[in-house]
Amino acid sequence: MRDSGKSILETKDGVRRLKGVPLLVRIDSGRGKTTVVRGRVDGVFPAVFTLRLDNGEIRSFSYSDVHTRGVMFLPPDDDKT
Repeated sequence: MRDSGKSILETKDGVRRLKGVPLLVRIDSGRGKTTVVRGRVDGVFPAVFTLRLDNGEIRSFSYSDVHTRGVMFLPPDDDKT
């Protein structure tokens, strides 16, 4: 989702457009740990957005997490469900 040179405002707009769309989300937890989860962008707020995971958990992230690739949105892989 992130292209080099993209502003944080463009990143916010990109997240807004994904609201309600089923996605795979890759989350960088630091120290080389990554997690891939299924979910949807649930809420879009001025400084953060929330993801509702398929297991019902709600997690929040800042737009800078997407901007710095700490959170990446991937198309859902329907073959693995």
